[in-house]
Amino acid sequence: MNEGGAQALGAALAAGLINISYDDEITFQEYSRAVLPIDGYIFWKPVRQFTVQGSLHVSQDIVINEDETLGLASVIFSVQRPIVQFSESPINSLFVATFNDESGSANVNGMRYVFGSQQIFKQAELWHYSGHSVEPAMATQLLDTPGLIDPTQAIVSNSLPLWLSLNDYESPYPDGFSNSIPLYPSFITPPNLIPAYGAVHIGEDDTEALQAIPLIDSMRNSWQLVADTVTITLYGTQNNAASDLVNCIINYSANYPDTFGIMNMPVIRDCKRMQNEMLSIAMKKKITFRVSYYQTRIANIARVMIEKCIPTFIFEH
Repeated sequence: MNEGGAQALGAALAAGLINISYDDEITFQEYSRAVLPIDGYIFWKPVRQFTVQGSLHVSQDIVINEDETLGLASVIFSVQRPIVQFSESPINSLFVATFNDESGSANVNGMRYVFGSQQIFKQAELWHYSGHSVEPAMATQLLDTPGLIDPTQAIVSNSLPLWLSLNDYESPYPDGFSNSIPLYPSFITPPNLIPAYGAVHIGEDDTEALQAIPLIDSMRNSWQLVADTVTITLYGTQNNAASDLVNCIINYSANYPDTFGIMNMPVIRDCKRMQNEMLSIAMKKKITFRVSYYQTRIANIARVMIEKCIPTFIFEH
């Protein structure tokens, strides 16, 4: 299509967009990524607001799960020009939209949406942003209310804080193994993270009790002996670096037996991660550990991590 035809098409579609949207106004709240230093959980801290005019298309469904019933809305927001704030803000930003309908529609008024993809029709001069409503279970990750979380307490109850504490571990012995590979919780690694790094995964069925009931001491502390199956996925490491990490973890457990004990024989496994366009495979490895520990001991390790990490790691922007 020539330039004149593209301009005519864009003008026609823009007029249609205005007619069907009635100048809908969407309020966006920008959030900055906030990381809890103890266990790497991600929250979002409000930063600023701005408004954008366009057309909002909403479709709603009722979702019934074992543990929740919710109305889930799929949305497409169409505008005549790109939303520049999306590209100007840091990668560790989240934008949550709120639709304020003067008619007071019970279906969409006050609902919040997050957009995960965009489609660009350059010749038509239209930009479409698509996403879903904020699910109730995820609403607690938005720190709109001050004091919603206590940064001195861990979210998880498993051994994850022990593994993240390895990021600062240096062997106390001249011939010991120190850790040089940064470790992150699975599913919440930083966006577009460049290897080398490791992701620590402890699934919901990977924790089990090793004693019938916890021991309660004189200070009302609960000591529960449990076991975790922990899988570390490594990217960008060659054999020697991966082997050094395994030896570091073994030495760490031996030097500090009050943290966790290793119950299996961990071995490095090579994995296949492909991208067709690259005609190659990534440097991917997995190591599985089975460890035992006291859950109360996790709290003690967490307190040490708080002192080390808060100045440099929490509320990243």
